[in-house]
Amino acid sequence: MLPSRFRRMIAPALRTLLLTLLAIGPAMAQGQQPPNREFTVQNETDLILRELYVAPPNAADRGPDRLGADTVAPGANFRVRLGRTRDCVFDVTAIYGDGTEEARRRVDLCRNQRVVFGDPGLPTLDVTVANRSRMVLRELYASARGPSAWGPDRLGATVIEADSEFRMRLRSRDCVFDVRAVYEDDREEVKERVDLCANRAITFDRSTLPRPPSRTLVFLNRHVSTVQEVYVSASTESDWGPDRLGTTTLPVGGESTTAVEGECEMDIRVVFPNGGAEERREVDICANPRIVLRPGWVAMEELDDGSAATSSTGATRVRNAGRLPVVEIYAAPPGAPRGEDRLGADILPIGESVEVGPPDANACAADLVVVFRDGREVSRLGVDLCSGEEIEVR
Repeated sequence: MLPSRFRRMIAPALRTLLLTLLAIGPAMAQGQQPPNREFTVQNETDLILRELYVAPPNAADRGPDRLGADTVAPGANFRVRLGRTRDCVFDVTAIYGDGTEEARRRVDLCRNQRVVFGDPGLPTLDVTVANRSRMVLRELYASARGPSAWGPDRLGATVIEADSEFRMRLRSRDCVFDVRAVYEDDREEVKERVDLCANRAITFDRSTLPRPPSRTLVFLNRHVSTVQEVYVSASTESDWGPDRLGTTTLPVGGESTTAVEGECEMDIRVVFPNGGAEERREVDICANPRIVLRPGWVAMEELDDGSAATSSTGATRVRNAGRLPVVEIYAAPPGAPRGEDRLGADILPIGESVEVGPPDANACAADLVVVFRDGREVSRLGVDLCSGEEIEVR
């Protein structure tokens, strides 16, 4: 027990210290930083989680996409960092690859730092889907309830390239599914009643699709050069497919026959030995089963079948009698603009000739302009391109 005089001496000091502590306590509490709030989102669905939003309950704006450029694959986790906040309760919204969305309302992230989308108790089926066709597989569907309920596109924003594979993840207690593939040409292939529990691989190769009609297409080379390669593909396809000449070439004056499967509208591409190429789009091969490859054929209003070359008057030929190759030839109605270059990607070598048809099927007269490699031009005005004669230029 302290003497009373000591108590009287220290009492003011204790009182001052107590008041000081009471004053600075709230200030210290106010200066303390809020915690870094983090949580894990777990994707137990069979869809890619494309976007994730975290916002206070009933907020007018759900804020930024917390995934940014990332996605959460089926069966994967993602750590979400909210930054420093004292708030605990949030609405968490997931948007999947097919555009559908799912929300968890009023989640207390202070008590539970893991938010699960989907049912982790469902069995998982990991199925390898192989595309063994030559065409991109654009969409993929799997349904345990038949074709009336295909559900979302399992590929999302991806595709399965030709001769490639994709791992499809399904969360289901079912084993038997109908699986549907949609190719880039909109044709569909369906595998019915596939037991994906017993067989975890499925292949699409277009073999079950009805075969399109086969048509015969004849190419006649009336160009000034050998044709090295010929390609024919449907106008709806993005790939030219195989070289129709195979290991052979199409010499000047020669012809080649090839079988083409598909509808009437095709794109045609020819390649010359020097690497130059010419293309013509949306050719009706039903109306034009014989294609004459001649200078200017890609720009002709109507393709011919070569019959003009056997007419009684014959076709006019232009011979290069100069000292340099000819790089451009124009033939247009008298007084009209010169139009397209009839040689295209070709040249006319010294001493060689090329057949030049009239610019109009109903008129033979034309203004002929020949351009040599040094830029020099030679003009022949009002020539008869149906005369069957040979015109020398030098």
